[in-house]
Amino acid sequence: MKKWKKTLIVVLLSTICLLVVLVAGAVMYANYYVNDEDIEVSEELFPEGAPQRIMAIFAHPDDEIMIAGTYHKLNKDKDVTSVLATFTRGEAGGTGGLVPKEKLGETRTKELEKSAEILNIDHLEVYDYPDSGLADADHEDIKKTIRELIDQHQPTTVITYDDVVGLYGHPDHVVMSKLTKEVVIEEMEKEDSPVKRLYFATLPKPMIDLALKLSPTFKERYPRDKGLPEPTIAFPMASEASPRKQVLLAHETQWKTVASVQPYHDKVPSWIYYRIFDREYYHLVKSK
Repeated sequence: MKKWKKTLIVVLLSTICLLVVLVAGAVMYANYYVNDEDIEVSEELFPEGAPQRIMAIFAHPDDEIMIAGTYHKLNKDKDVTSVLATFTRGEAGGTGGLVPKEKLGETRTKELEKSAEILNIDHLEVYDYPDSGLADADHEDIKKTIRELIDQHQPTTVITYDDVVGLYGHPDHVVMSKLTKEVVIEEMEKEDSPVKRLYFATLPKPMIDLALKLSPTFKERYPRDKGLPEPTIAFPMASEASPRKQVLLAHETQWKTVASVQPYHDKVPSWIYYRIFDREYYHLVKSK
């Protein structure tokens, strides 16, 4: 091989190595910037020795995006049983210009079913309480439904949004979280209750600060005088980039909303985006 060809190959390889190092360094810096390194990184969502049964209770189809990495990673374990319950069909949301408004609830239910399949969720429960109307719904009836869910599926761990902010200020999130917390704590006070832990899905301060700079939804709706609860643990799931992206894609009608809450997720390659945002955060409300 001629000398100039060898030199060209060396230059190209050196350039590629340099680019790889620069990209890796940028990702590591961004990861450090958005995460709270003081929060314990842990996969221990279940009490020691208890059956591994987990239930997430939310208001809308697409709320499970917040815990998608956690659920997919947990569901790789054949000993884990997972339940996802949403109390509306999301019929009051945006259509993305894809379906008539009167078909939105039905469409979003199908999107949720696709998401549940991606996450390998064992049991999906979808209810018909009014989207964007939970504040005026029959709260005693909702609590009765939550009790029935617990009785049927016997979860040892329950996850919901926080009961003050509802992630970014959505009133339906707050209502569902308050009612879930009320029921779960009542249940946990019983001697024979299956529930041992209650968690709120939350965000660390660096992510909140970033969201308040980049996310139109957070800028408009996040109540700065209240704030999300501080995380207790950070669940690691850098390995779950592909299913997390697939769950986002499953909610086709909600892409505008998702893009507003998770800026640049559609502009940055998923293998980079989810290396930066490689943890899901939880606040332990009560443990038994």
